[in-house]
Formats: sequence, C-alpha cells, structure tokens
Amino acid sequence: MTAALQILIGGAALCGGAATGAVYYATYAVRTQWLGPAVWRGRGDVSSVALTFDDGPSPDTERILDILEQCGVGATFFMVGRHVERHPETARRVVACGHDIGNHSYSHPIYLYRRARETYRQLARTQDVISDVTGVRPTWSRPPCGVRTRAYFDAARALGLCTVQWTVSGLDWKRRSPQSIAGRVIEHAAPGSIVLLHDGDSAGKRDRSRTVAALPLIVDGLTRRGLHVSSLTQLIHTPASEA
Repeated sequence: MTAALQILIGGAALCGGAATGAVYYATYAVRTQWLGPAVWRGRGDVSSVALTFDDGPSPDTERILDILEQCGVGATFFMVGRHVERHPETARRVVACGHDIGNHSYSHPIYLYRRARETYRQLARTQDVISDVTGVRPTWSRPPCGVRTRAYFDAARALGLCTVQWTVSGLDWKRRSPQSIAGRVIEHAAPGSIVLLHDGDSAGKRDRSRTVAALPLIVDGLTRRGLHVSSLTQLIHTPASEA
C-alpha cells in the first residue's frame, strides 16, 4: 500500500465517512486523476467510439474475433497474463487480426490490496508474457476493476504504459441478457466513448456467450446512431486533420 493511501485510510479511521469516500474516489472512480493520469474517453470531435475487451483471452475471444472480422471493425483486448499462457494461439490471432493489445495484470488482483513490489511484478510479468507470445509489447494498461494506486502508476510509468479506463460499460460481467448489454452501450455511447466489455472471466469460471451475442447488436446499433467503431489508437491519437 502506498504512503498516500495509508494517510487517507488513517484519516478515514479518524474522520469517518468523508475520508472513506475520498479513498474510494481516488482509487475506484473511473474518471478521477487524483493519483495519476488515466484516459477515460477519446476525442469528441469525431463520431467514433472504441470497443475494448477485458479478462481474456478465452475460448469466447475466438467467437468475438469472428464477429469483429465480419463487421469490419477493430477493438482493443486488455489481456490477463495467465490467460495468455493458457490460450497463446488466441492471443496471437488477436494480433494477426490487427487488433490492439493491452496489459490487464497477470492474475487480476485488486492493486489496492497489493504492495508496490507485487504491483510492479504483475505488470512487468504480463508485459513479458504478452511480448513473448505475440511479439507485441503493450503500451496500454487497464488495472483490474479500474482500481489504481500510486504504486500502480509508478509501475506503469516505469514500464511505459498509458492507463486506459472507460466511458461506457455494458455491465456484461453481471447476468444480463445480450439485449440488455447492447441496449446499455447503444444508449450511453457518444462521440469519443471508450466501451468496456469482456471476452473472458478473470477467474476462468464463466463464459461470455452473452457478450458474444450482444456484439453484433452493439455494432449495428452504434452504426444506426451514426457512430463509427474505430481503434483505441485512432480514437485517442489521430489528429483532427486526419479524422
């Protein structure tokens, strides 16, 4: 735990709910920049959104890749290191299909409950695993559950990683129907939105068949709203003159 968080948590014991809320906001709130910089949306001057998938690769990643190919759109996959080791061919296919890859830790811990050394090890080990398996070294990172600490940002900076959160979530880790997952994304997406979905389960116990079924509905619904699905790199870095 970082010194800053120790101070906040110590204050929480003395000051009660307000300080507890400050700790929660600093570490869990998707958009906060208190402990370090995090991208939670892209440029809003183009009618584009980015699809991102967490917790894979898994067998369902293959089905998601098929749909993305059929729809002619790209995505970013934030991969768990141990799942890359279990499904190396799928990880390589993600790269071969032209999608971006991000670092989503090695074993999906909540960094708030990990020491600085373990936090760095989680990120560094995943960088090596993904690089060894796919030949690509990620430049994006998304912490499990979006939880950041000062130690996380120190490690990400040392490894050259940019932290990416999200604007809209399909809440597909809950038991929601494909129509509900798609409806939430389509309703809340706007130009520049980064959409959070899941192509795997961090514990490897649940499938993502509902996300697979929702994906064509999402792409079609966004298109009907005049929103183009682009890569995360394009959404964040493309100059306006090239949009």
